[in-house]
Amino acid sequence: MGEEIIERLPDGVIVVDRERKIALMNGAAERLTGWVRAEAVGRFYGEVLRLRDTSGRLAHEHADPFECAGPVSMGSPEREFQLHRRDGSSRWVAVRARYARDDFGRVVEVVVSVRDANRRHRLEHSAYDLIATLAHDLRSPLTSVKGFTSTLVRNWDRFTEEQKQHMLRTIDWDADRMNRLLSDLLDLSRLEAGRLELKRQSLDVPDLAKRVVDRASMDVKAHSITTAFPDEFPTVTADPGKIEQVLVNLVENAIKHGDPGPIEVSGEVVSGRIIVRVSDSGPGIDAKHVPYVFTKFYRRGTGERHSGTGLGLYICKGVIEAHGGEIRIERTNSDGTVFAFSLPREEQ
Repeated sequence: MGEEIIERLPDGVIVVDRERKIALMNGAAERLTGWVRAEAVGRFYGEVLRLRDTSGRLAHEHADPFECAGPVSMGSPEREFQLHRRDGSSRWVAVRARYARDDFGRVVEVVVSVRDANRRHRLEHSAYDLIATLAHDLRSPLTSVKGFTSTLVRNWDRFTEEQKQHMLRTIDWDADRMNRLLSDLLDLSRLEAGRLELKRQSLDVPDLAKRVVDRASMDVKAHSITTAFPDEFPTVTADPGKIEQVLVNLVENAIKHGDPGPIEVSGEVVSGRIIVRVSDSGPGIDAKHVPYVFTKFYRRGTGERHSGTGLGLYICKGVIEAHGGEIRIERTNSDGTVFAFSLPREEQ
């Protein structure tokens, strides 16, 4: 009867006898470890339950429960380990142990419960990365704003009007960068809760694109950024702030990831919708990254060129889909990448 109950448990259960061999395991433990119980029973437990702590040490070598358990301890608290499965893959698991003792207090049996913690570990790691990235991304424009404002306050009369205008434009641009970061966080929470609000009105997309391009071009030397829309391009009913957010994300993405060269924001009318494209000059997106670029917290690499929260394109996708459109990578190769999004011409 006890084995039947253990078999129904959602967590993996492994019983280790006094010889340090597997005496019993349930189906959930089979799925987690990758071991079939008929092959696992009778084996040394460290062979089946290969757990490494956060320092990379094998748990059975570092802390043998039959020797390390305190004289009155009835078990160990839950801890996270990386479980190395039989097929060579690994995943994070939460492990807890209970001890059975003989009349002399010696541990004669250990019941180990193993719970899949891969998703929780991944979410916690993503949240940690997000906080660290936000701290970095906010510090950079804050340093710029503080530096320029302090310089202007102390030395206002020593600068020409042109120099003052340049510093003030930079302060304005960096303040907008910080505002966008905070807006991304708010939009993330709204998307996750299904409460993204749209303030729809008639929108002139070519005019909006030109304003985004003009602002992005102020401090960019390595790229020429232009717009190309046909005459009499139709207006759409959309939220101007949200569509501007999408265009800013796509243009900044092209600046960050594209090789030096032209960046173009263009438009096309196709039956009952418009298509807006943002194209850069290369080097393209590796095929292995393409399926993930619109997912939350995903970043293509490391380093300054690939820095960011990993939220921009995820939020772009949510915004465009909330408008009844779609967003995709239309083309990517060594000549460059084209992101395209569509919007219906009439409000849906």
